[in-house]
Amino acid sequence: RAIPSTKAGSRNTLFSTPPNHSEVSISNSFPSFTMTATLLRRAIPSTKAASTFKFPQRFLSTATSEEGSLVSFSPGSNGVAELQLCRPKKLNSLSMPMIQQLKVFYDQLEKGSDKCVLLSGEGRAFCAGGDVAEVRDGVLAGNSAPAEFFHDEYALDYQIATLHPRKGIVQVALWDGIVMGGGVGLSAHSPVRICTEKTMFAMPETLIGLFPDVGMTWKLSRLAAGLPTGLYLGLTGQRLGAADCMASGIATHYCPSEKLPQVVEKLKSLGAAKVSEIEVVAKVVEEIAGDSKPDTAKAVVEPNKEAIDRCFGNATTAEEIVARLQKENCKWSERTLKDLKMRSPTSVKVSLAAIMRHSGSVTMAQAFVEEYRMSQWCMRTQPESDFCEGIRAVLVDKDNSPNWVPPTLEEVSDERVQGFFAPLGPSHPYGELKHWVE
Repeated sequence: RAIPSTKAGSRNTLFSTPPNHSEVSISNSFPSFTMTATLLRRAIPSTKAASTFKFPQRFLSTATSEEGSLVSFSPGSNGVAELQLCRPKKLNSLSMPMIQQLKVFYDQLEKGSDKCVLLSGEGRAFCAGGDVAEVRDGVLAGNSAPAEFFHDEYALDYQIATLHPRKGIVQVALWDGIVMGGGVGLSAHSPVRICTEKTMFAMPETLIGLFPDVGMTWKLSRLAAGLPTGLYLGLTGQRLGAADCMASGIATHYCPSEKLPQVVEKLKSLGAAKVSEIEVVAKVVEEIAGDSKPDTAKAVVEPNKEAIDRCFGNATTAEEIVARLQKENCKWSERTLKDLKMRSPTSVKVSLAAIMRHSGSVTMAQAFVEEYRMSQWCMRTQPESDFCEGIRAVLVDKDNSPNWVPPTLEEVSDERVQGFFAPLGPSHPYGELKHWVE
């Protein structure tokens, strides 16, 4: 076996101490884990084998027996395939079985003849995020679930993000509802991203002791609206309607919800050769949408763009951003200050550092590798990480009264922040993400 067996209940260190960080306020050992069937199933002997590994069908069928099919996949005879998330009662929140089903379907898509795939969600949500409450349970239990979930989620996200350059397949994301967290990872790197009047987009990870992950530390630093807007959205988790999605560059197109079926039918009529061209697909959306414009009544980004640039532009510390917001002294800055104070101080500083680190010449692949490291250092209980406490406050007890440790930005040291970027130790059950994304 590639991974040595461990007796149930025994202890094992998931990570080694971060190099050159012996003085950092990070514990030298992570929660222990038991070598369950889940981990043994993933005993992959080599990097090459990992890239072609398929989840056992018996696991998929068992995992979906309680909720039925979690994802529907319809290959097209005309070059256009359709994928839909089918967990509407849970707002299509991304669970491990869903990630596994999607992996199988995207592998199938790459081997087929379709050159365009339409990704949507059943019901009122595209996808409201990852099933992080389950991940928290894994942290508290000390098992390998947190390592597995983020490893496979990020690998899938990167596979989807590179569909067009690798395989010439254009993914069209139909954001006709709630789009958050894990749903963002499945779709935000698509070349065509359509928002509607029903769209509500957000990356609220700093509210749960995490950071804007799934490649968004890279994406937010490259928004059409500029880096300051990316920092504003990443640190505050500001909710965006269609107007804000368009103004920021999060979405590429606006189309009324009632016209989406026309977009789908028109694309299907073009044939595989044409739908592999991003410009052709984009033109179809533009023609169907016509002169339709999103409602700007509740817009935040465009009306406050100058203030966003003043407060978040060229800022080197979170404390500097707070000082600028206090000086700005307007309704938007007051609301933003209130939002920031609700967030985990550690998460705010780690998110700021990550978005800045992943701007410039850093590739998306390199950002995903570092995000996986960050996610795993977040998978600890307090005082090392605020993740479990954030999930408790928002999703478990729902009291919305987290006790952050440390409780203020000023108490979060640079050494603490840098510890979240440290490489993973050799005893981590999955190791670095590199062999998935290179």
